[in-house]
Formats: sequence, structure tokens, C-alpha cells
Amino acid sequence: MNWEYEAAWLCDYALAVVFAASACGKAQAMTDLRMEISAYGLVPSRLEPTAAWTVLAMEWALAAAFAAGGTLEGFKEPAAIVVLLGMTGLSWRRRRAGNEIKGAGGADSCGCFGANHPLSRRPLLRNAIFIAVAAAGWIVERPAPSGTGFAAFALAVASAVWLLDARKLQKESGEWRAGDEQVTG
Repeated sequence: MNWEYEAAWLCDYALAVVFAASACGKAQAMTDLRMEISAYGLVPSRLEPTAAWTVLAMEWALAAAFAAGGTLEGFKEPAAIVVLLGMTGLSWRRRRAGNEIKGAGGADSCGCFGANHPLSRRPLLRNAIFIAVAAAGWIVERPAPSGTGFAAFALAVASAVWLLDARKLQKESGEWRAGDEQVTG
């Protein structure tokens, strides 16, 4: 396998984890997601639940597309770039408005992955990095995944999402392990 294939798989893996973790965080806190949507005032209040479910479905679809590896080439990367640019625009708008627009994530962070998630900090920088990852994945070629390769890839994505969520839950509880000693705070 050449370096382009490995780079393409790494891009797919990173974006599958990002979109799955984001969708998982939103699914666990639909009230917070509706509050985020409401905070922007871009959608009439009667459409906020529909907008929330649409955002969730879009993220699960992108997670599945990237978890499928070498499928949907030429579609999933531009779709991810458009979604990330839109979310970046909303985050930038929030930052410029300061405290005028506050959702579940506050003014300096976002509720994209749920409260206390390690990926919820610095949304502008984070999204710029993931836009670059999507663009890189778009320009490199890769073969379609085999049955065994696809299963291993999907399991790796699911494991990474689970580990990120476990870290978030540990942080929310105020306890996590640092080496062999228990740390509280």
C-alpha cells in the first residue's frame, strides 16, 4: 500500500470519529442542541426540533460515509467541507457577538460534542483543521475497502468515539485517572 492510501484512510478515520462523536454528543443532549439552534435565532421556534433532528441526521450520515472508507468518493469530502464551513461561520458569528449569543457551549466554545467534551474547545481552529483533513482526503485516491478491512475500520471508529465519550463522562463526574493516582477536580 502506498502513502496516499494510508493518508486517505487516516483522513476518513479522523472525520468518521469527529462526525460520530459530534452526533453522539448531540443525540445524548437534544435539549442542548435545540438551545444552541435557538440561540442563533436563524430558525423559527416551531422549526427548532426539526432543525435539531436534521443536524443530527446529517452528522450521522457523514460519520457513516467516512466510516465506510473508500466509498462515496467525491461526495463525502465536499459535503463535510460545506458542513464544517457552515458550523465555522456560526461559531465565528457567536464569537463576534460575544455574550449576545450564548447556547449550551457558552460564547468561547461550542456544544458540538456536548458539554465538557475535549473536542468542544476552540471550534474555529478545530474546524479549520478538519476542513484541511477533508480537503486532503478529497485529493488522494484509495481503493474501496474489503469486507474484513471495512469491519476493522468501523470497529476502530466506534472504539475511538467510545473512548472520547468515556473521557467526557469522566470529566463531567470530576474524576479521572492520571497514571496510578486518582485525580479529582
